[in-house]
Amino acid sequence: MKYSLILNKFEIDLNKLKRKLKSFEIDKLTGRINTDEKVELEEVDKVLVLENENFFSLEGLRKDISKIKFNEFNLRVKSYVKIPAGSIKKKLYPRVNKKLNENSENNILIELFKEGKIKYRIFSYKEDKTEHTNNITILIENPRLVEEISDFLRLCLIFKLNFKVIHNNKKEFENLLNKAKKITKGRLSEFNVEVVKDLKELNYVKIGFSKHAKRNEKDFIKFVKGKKNLLFIFGNDTFGLSQKVRDDLDASFSLGKDKVKPMKGNQALAYVLGIYANV
Repeated sequence: MKYSLILNKFEIDLNKLKRKLKSFEIDKLTGRINTDEKVELEEVDKVLVLENENFFSLEGLRKDISKIKFNEFNLRVKSYVKIPAGSIKKKLYPRVNKKLNENSENNILIELFKEGKIKYRIFSYKEDKTEHTNNITILIENPRLVEEISDFLRLCLIFKLNFKVIHNNKKEFENLLNKAKKITKGRLSEFNVEVVKDLKELNYVKIGFSKHAKRNEKDFIKFVKGKKNLLFIFGNDTFGLSQKVRDDLDASFSLGKDKVKPMKGNQALAYVLGIYANV
């Protein structure tokens, strides 16, 4: 079985990676790494399984797709030749329509390329539902702006953090969330954000960040050391944390020296993650 690796470009030490890649083949067409063994590297974001490679014909392509044992899947086509990817997708739809689901965790990637004659490769990828395994969960209280949700989404996606919000109107928040996903780069179609109404619903060590807190970063380091199942709680960029939320915290900390113009939520989250990484 052959595999193709997609790298996580946000977490790469290039010099370290070059040493690791000496034994791998680099695909000249796509720039991806090919291997005969399924490997686990911290720089690898996704592992694609090569299901088939053959000379192009629509009927052959349909048959090869039908052999992949997914009840449903999200279909992607990438063309390196003059045949438009969109037209291939449309011609495949009548035969595979019952299985197509854009929100499916299962993905099939078709690549059209030229090697003498036009050929195709079919890759499959199944989303790992245990991806969010970090010790930290992030929560914002009553986010008001699409941009601040987008900023938090991006950081949570990069660092594989679970993300929750406190919001009194679930529909209103979901509208903001959908807009934020559209402007945020990354695979977010299946990224779940849980909406809760009260901190008391959640079983975590609840840690808030507010300019009103008396304890600072040094106290934060001492507090989190050895603790698991942490919930980092941030207020929105307009009002910060409400008094109600502050009353329900297990601990709260102030970040940075400037209390008049404290950090924005996304800056505070990046700052806290940097501190926590060195605990």
